[in-house]
Amino acid sequence: HVGSEVLERSRDRLATVYEPLSTAILQAVLASPVIHIDETTVRMRKTHGYVWVLATLDKVYYLHRPTREAEFLRELLSPFHGVLVSDFYTGYDSLPCEQQKCLIHLIREIDDDLLRNPLDEELRALTQRLGALLRSIIGTIDEFGLRRRHLNKHRKEAERFLTFANGPFASEVASKYGKRFEKYGSRMFTFLKHRGVPWNNNNAEHAIKRFVKYRRDTDGRYTERSLKTYLVLATVFETCEFNNVNVLKFLLSKE
Repeated sequence: HVGSEVLERSRDRLATVYEPLSTAILQAVLASPVIHIDETTVRMRKTHGYVWVLATLDKVYYLHRPTREAEFLRELLSPFHGVLVSDFYTGYDSLPCEQQKCLIHLIREIDDDLLRNPLDEELRALTQRLGALLRSIIGTIDEFGLRRRHLNKHRKEAERFLTFANGPFASEVASKYGKRFEKYGSRMFTFLKHRGVPWNNNNAEHAIKRFVKYRRDTDGRYTERSLKTYLVLATVFETCEFNNVNVLKFLLSKE
């Protein structure tokens, strides 16, 4: 039997050992050409907060903030000069970097609205034209990968779609999407101008699931200190998993 106090002390010592590595992972993330970002709620003993995740293809960094206000990202991302991939949360809108909005989020929302409004012909036409455009683009990605030389040919198709999608529409639901395309249209197809920029936010969503699973049994029991300790270790462990490195072997290696 190992008592909970012994486990907690061991966890705290481990987090102290790996805190410099966690900081180094953050610096590597900020130096990358693409960052995926997402956030989720966390409930602590005396307050609520948010856990944010920054992810690349091979690195993950978690941090805690007391609110969902995104202003802190201006300073945090000041060394970053690449493309930020995110959902449509308005807190990201004012960040001074190129952005790619997750098209999977958009597809889910439109599909849900179409199921609720099956007789809305304008929404159906909007959905069909978006689907045709994305099928064409994804076909290119499947054949050539995320290479700008091949994706660039779809930019005119995307521009024609956005001209149509801006409306005006008589349908209330289609008008809602028309306003979104007018606001975010250029940020929905940023990936067509770059090499290696995904059109979805899968990396951040995958990384945030690690915390969501842990939260199921621990929500409401965190202190700010214990949450920070967990996030340091989660940063290291999830980065190991992103690199197909066995976490236990990594710990035993003492690297």
